[in-house]
Amino acid sequence: MSSISQAHSDAARVNGAKSHGPITPEGKARSSSNARTHGLTASRIVFLTPMEQEEYATLLHDYTSRHQPQNPEELDVFNMLIHAAWRLRNLTVAEAQLYAQAGGDPLLSEDPLIEKRAALLHRYRAEAERSYHRHLNQLKSLQNNRLYQEQFSKLLPSGAPPLANAAAFTKRTQDILRRDLDDTIKQAAHEAKSFNSQLKDVFSLFANANKGA
Repeated sequence: MSSISQAHSDAARVNGAKSHGPITPEGKARSSSNARTHGLTASRIVFLTPMEQEEYATLLHDYTSRHQPQNPEELDVFNMLIHAAWRLRNLTVAEAQLYAQAGGDPLLSEDPLIEKRAALLHRYRAEAERSYHRHLNQLKSLQNNRLYQEQFSKLLPSGAPPLANAAAFTKRTQDILRRDLDDTIKQAAHEAKSFNSQLKDVFSLFANANKGA
């Protein structure tokens, strides 16, 4: 290792030894706020306390009991739904903390830092809500399709792909069958009309023949 790299390493080690984290209540609150902000944007679940981990376990249990994902695609979307739900939970906590820090509505605060954080949390909430509803709708679609395949498997061709839109396919099949049935009825009506006309001609011939006799 070069002398410069060694000096950087030594300095980092010394500074790390000196740093014991925030000491004052204000510093601790700032540190917690920063950690919370990081958790709001992290791509993985972040727990700041053991209590949060317990709350997450409860949320996961409740969502799993309700939605019961059954296959890999449903599980993937379900996990993204849980992530969005947890972000919304954390945002509610962060907004409450900011409200307490501002002593009221953060948007009415004269502190530019509080105002900036309020705007940031608002943006994070909008993103999390969009993600939540998007993944909830995706999960609904997957589960509706699975239910349709299970209940109306006889209407689907053999070897149909698992993710094929069974409802749409069945609807198209029914539309085709309905059109074919309508065409058959029209054709039968036309043939019946033609047959009736031919019968009338035959009866007319017999009638004329009898008159001549």
